[in-house]
Parts: sequence; C-alpha cells; structure tokens
Amino acid sequence: MPNEIDDDSFWEEFRQTVKQVNSDAYLVGEIWTADSRWANESHFDGLMNYPVRDDLLRLLYAGTLKTVEFADKVEDLLKLYPKDHVYAMYVPLGSHDTERLWFKLGGNLDKVKLAFMFQFAYPGAPAIYYGDEIGLDGDKDPDCRRAFPWDPANWQGDLQPWVRSLVAARKSRSSLRRGDFIRILADDETNVYAFSRTLGEEKTLVVLNFSDKSQDIQVPVGGLNWHDGMSLRSILDQRPFSVQEGKLAITLSPWSGVWIG
Repeated sequence: MPNEIDDDSFWEEFRQTVKQVNSDAYLVGEIWTADSRWANESHFDGLMNYPVRDDLLRLLYAGTLKTVEFADKVEDLLKLYPKDHVYAMYVPLGSHDTERLWFKLGGNLDKVKLAFMFQFAYPGAPAIYYGDEIGLDGDKDPDCRRAFPWDPANWQGDLQPWVRSLVAARKSRSSLRRGDFIRILADDETNVYAFSRTLGEEKTLVVLNFSDKSQDIQVPVGGLNWHDGMSLRSILDQRPFSVQEGKLAITLSPWSGVWIG
C-alpha cells in the first residue's frame, strides 16, 4: 500500500522514472479510502476504488444506504479527482483482501448480476477478481482465495455469460468507457437510479432497480435530446423502447437493470 511510504517527493520521482521508461505504463495505487492526494500527475494514474464497492454493498446487502445517498456518494467520487484520473480508476467488486461478492450478497444471483451491471456502467476500469464471474463463494482471507472450479456445473446460473455480455457491450460502446456521467433520476421511494453516459452523439441510458419489487418507471430523456417517437433498444437483449412525451416507459423486475441506446 503506497500510503505506507508517506513521502510525496518519492512518489513523484517514482512516477517520473516509470513514465520515462514507458510513457504508456499504468500506475495504480492500493488506497482503500477516497483521497485526492494519491491520484494526480505526481502520484498515480488511478486507485483501487474500494469506496464504490463499499457503497454498492451497503446498498445491495447491508441496507445502510438509501438510493439517493448512494447516488450522491458515487457521484461525489467522480468530482474528487481530475477527470483523466477518474476514468483511470480501478473499480473492484472484490479482491484477495475481501469477502467474495457472491458471499457478501448472500448468494442472490440477481443482486450479483446487478452489481456487475452497475460496475461496468460506472466510470473507471471494471476489475473482475477471478471466480467472481462464476459466483465463487468465500468469506474473508484466506477463504476468498479458493481454487477456481473449472467444471461449469459448479458455476452459478447464467452469471458467467451475463458478465461476458457486459464486457462485450462495454467494449462496443465508447460512451460506456469514456462518456460523461449525468444523473437522470434517483428515487428513494422506488429505489430506482438512472444515469447516462454520453460521448458525442452516442448516448447510453442506464436504469437500475435496487429493490425487491418490480417497478414501472417513466424515465425523462429530454436532456438526452431523444425526441418523441424515437426508437431505441436495450443494448443487452434488444428489447424495443420508444420515447413518448419526453419519457421512456420501463418495467424492471426486482434487482435488475437495463442499458438503452
């Protein structure tokens, strides 16, 4: 952990040395808290963005965070660092130092899939700790370092193809990698959170239902310049949507979401 060397001049020299050897080298710091000191032009390109993971788990599992507060927290993190460093953050849902995602979410497949869906739509580099993509179980270290089960019969539901689809969609859409982040809505009554990722003419709308109930939502899309009658589709399953009176009518099952573009 770099904060164990509490010397800014050392890290500035370290960065300069590494970049002189390879200007494309990516420097990531294992800093567990939100701290603007460590991600800038004299320290690291990005940090292990554990606060995003912590807030997401508080929302999905612990129940100690409401939807609006969660939205405020993850959006505040986007303002804490220079933009280039925000988009270079390493965004984990688990690591060798944490309980497994499957374990933390109580083996709830829908919640795990929703966590990945948020992770792959949020700015930064989504990081998958081996085995999380197939629902490997495990408590704190060393239990979280179990061997990978190679027999697909031991994988959880359709989690692995789901993660593969998120990877492919993110790679195919520049807005999900480099687009501006804009909140569309956040509602504690429905526990729905919606935001857009926008890069030029490409816009991706992300709508997430963080509740155990189905939700019928009218999502305002005027700010995206999507006009009435415009036809859109779910990026992951090609469901059709149409803008009516400046809104999209979206029905989401419990603990689910949709990417539209």
